[in-house]
Amino acid sequence: MNTLTLVANLDALAHISAFISTAAEQSGLTERATWQVQLAIDEAATNIIQHAYEPDTPGTLTLEWHTVSDRFIVSLRDHGRAFDPQEVAPPDLESPLEERQVGGLGIYLMTRLMDEVHFDFDPQSGNLLTLVKYIQPEPHDDIIVVPVAGRMDAITTPEINMQIRNQIDNGTHAVILDLSAVIFLSSSGLRALLLLRKELMTLGGELRLVVTQPQVYEVFEITGFAQVFAIHTSVEEACTACRSKHT
Repeated sequence: MNTLTLVANLDALAHISAFISTAAEQSGLTERATWQVQLAIDEAATNIIQHAYEPDTPGTLTLEWHTVSDRFIVSLRDHGRAFDPQEVAPPDLESPLEERQVGGLGIYLMTRLMDEVHFDFDPQSGNLLTLVKYIQPEPHDDIIVVPVAGRMDAITTPEINMQIRNQIDNGTHAVILDLSAVIFLSSSGLRALLLLRKELMTLGGELRLVVTQPQVYEVFEITGFAQVFAIHTSVEEACTACRSKHT
């Protein structure tokens, strides 16, 4: 467990941010989750600084963090005036901006950014705010895009084939071949594509093609392979289709 105790004034916010950033990194939070935790803690600390103590007599604010299984847990403790979150009205998010009442937005952000938020008060130990973020692994996008230009024939295909197989050997199981700059496709090229598709499917992966040249697409149509391969008109479209299949 790691602890930081500071005087509860606005100068403490920069120290708190650095403290939480280091804690999140050590705990394995993703970049997005780290940002969410930093914002939630900043809102919580600011509320304590501005409302728990009198402006001219700031007390202390103590932060502690630890991890339990897949949970990153941060607690903030102060000894200021008792706080009951039930007394805070939820923010008005529907009215026009010029008509909205100020207040409640900090707590709202905390509850939206964190997976759990708990408030406790004890006359002896003061206010205790506990925020929990579930630790999720960094999403790994193992899609690779391989651009191919010119001809795919008996001469050029072996080199292209070797390039893709090296990626497969390195653990890539989702391959997008960008054939938009290919102007000639022979049976040798088709055969290589079929073998690559079969190998990737055996590994639980997939092969997608980007084809924009009419004469190249015609080869797929004539052979019936337009029904076999997943063919797209842009790399973006192919990537989106590949990601949606695995979510």
